[in-house]
Amino acid sequence: MQRIFPVSVSAAGVAGGTGAQGAAGVPGAPGAAGVSSVPDVRRIVPAPFFLLLLVGLFFGIVVAPLGAEVTISQVDPSRLLTRQQVDLYVSVTDHGDLPVEGLTADSFRVFESADGDRFSRIPNHRLQAVADVREGVTFLLLLDNSGSMYDTIDDEPTDLVEEMRMTHAKRATRIFLDAIENPRDRVGLAEFNTFYTLHSPPIESRVQIERMVEAIGPPGPGEGFTELYAGIIEASQEFEEIYGRTVLIALSDGENFPFSVHRREPHPVYGRHVFTYREAVEQLQDEGISLFAVHFGTEQDDNLSEVARLTGGRVYDARDDQELAQVYLDIRERVLKEYRISYAPTMEPAERKWVRIEYVDADGELFRDTRYYYSSTIMGTTAMGLGLLALIPLVVAVGLWLLIRKLRFQNRAVGANLEVIAGPKAATRMFALRQGQTVIGGAENADLTVHGSPAMRAHHATVVYDPRSKRYRVESSEEITVNNKPTTRRELQPGDVMNIAGTIVVFDESEQDGPHGPSQDGPHGPSQDAAPPKRRS
Repeated sequence: MQRIFPVSVSAAGVAGGTGAQGAAGVPGAPGAAGVSSVPDVRRIVPAPFFLLLLVGLFFGIVVAPLGAEVTISQVDPSRLLTRQQVDLYVSVTDHGDLPVEGLTADSFRVFESADGDRFSRIPNHRLQAVADVREGVTFLLLLDNSGSMYDTIDDEPTDLVEEMRMTHAKRATRIFLDAIENPRDRVGLAEFNTFYTLHSPPIESRVQIERMVEAIGPPGPGEGFTELYAGIIEASQEFEEIYGRTVLIALSDGENFPFSVHRREPHPVYGRHVFTYREAVEQLQDEGISLFAVHFGTEQDDNLSEVARLTGGRVYDARDDQELAQVYLDIRERVLKEYRISYAPTMEPAERKWVRIEYVDADGELFRDTRYYYSSTIMGTTAMGLGLLALIPLVVAVGLWLLIRKLRFQNRAVGANLEVIAGPKAATRMFALRQGQTVIGGAENADLTVHGSPAMRAHHATVVYDPRSKRYRVESSEEITVNNKPTTRRELQPGDVMNIAGTIVVFDESEQDGPHGPSQDGPHGPSQDAAPPKRRS
């Protein structure tokens, strides 16, 4: 006889929502939307363990929960439009926290829900090992390059390069790169301190990445702060055009130490906005990315472990280059021993769907995990059910591609701009971006005023030009969507489609401007003092 006893686990989230049900029962809701919609990991614990726990508590003995679990490490819906397929990357560990190998498709049950409450079982799914050489894995290494990384591993100041924590991190990274054997694996490199810097997007050349790691130097004046959460958020955006298994590994030697809080002045890029760990969780969950976090120092960020847990990743502690190298290798081995489970989504239409995995081990114990993803199915119907209508996604994709190409061709002469193409009382109109900030809203004093939309706030969204990175980003206190993905802050790329309270706006910039901003204002970017032109839609 077994009794249900929910236990929160360390690597895939906290136990939340309603109680677990039987192996074939309808699972409960994973929680409210946003950060509270965390992976709902529960398991059925045998009655003997429950009694052992009570005995341990009675005698003052701490009895740790069993370590076995199933974790959805990543949800990849990139094949929804073309194949009507969702891919899940699933990790299974035993009671000793070791990966369980040799499982088959019959070892798992897959469920999906359009509301996070009522789940339907998926009748057929396929399983494949991630370690398949044809697939490859994409890693992005995010290294802390704040001032404290140049102290010793015991946090003592030093001028000896060999004793610096950064030197240990570089040695461990070389070991990790040398261990990668699959020629289709790709590795990218980024660093963070006061600023976020991408040294290389994921590439196949480990030699180039190693050279970039060696070239990382101490931060300059004012660059030694630790924008940990901002770095994680920006690094997660590097995966937007990458399919398959993607892994973000973040190393930090301390806690989040924001520039604007401790300098008491606006950040050169982020202004007065202070990123929180909840924003990092939301970004990673929305993108379906898991974070593997490494504490590499005597001080730790209290929330970094939570970010890793709530996004299906893991958290590690390391003290020197040898321990850090083992951490990197353990992450790689665990990823390679994951399973990719592919299935056709349900017919229920929904912008966001929840998927749940159930696994029963050899002892009959049930484990489950739940995550959500953003759906783009046509009327919620699979390709097989649509017949010839399954060609609609392809036609729509080609049409959008031609539209964006047309917009970009038209815009080459006018530089960076916004084009309103749909919305209340909106005709297709184009507005050049020449200022540091362009406010979009319903107020008369907005730079781009949109009339006729009850949901449009006075100052609903702002397009900001960053002179340091020479890129644009959109910010909003209310949730908007960019390319159908909800966000409140996102860096913009040419052709990005924004839905701002029902008004559709396309961002573009000419080949002349490229990433260098408006050409009208010279090589140093836009003037912050010039009066913005008045625009209405």
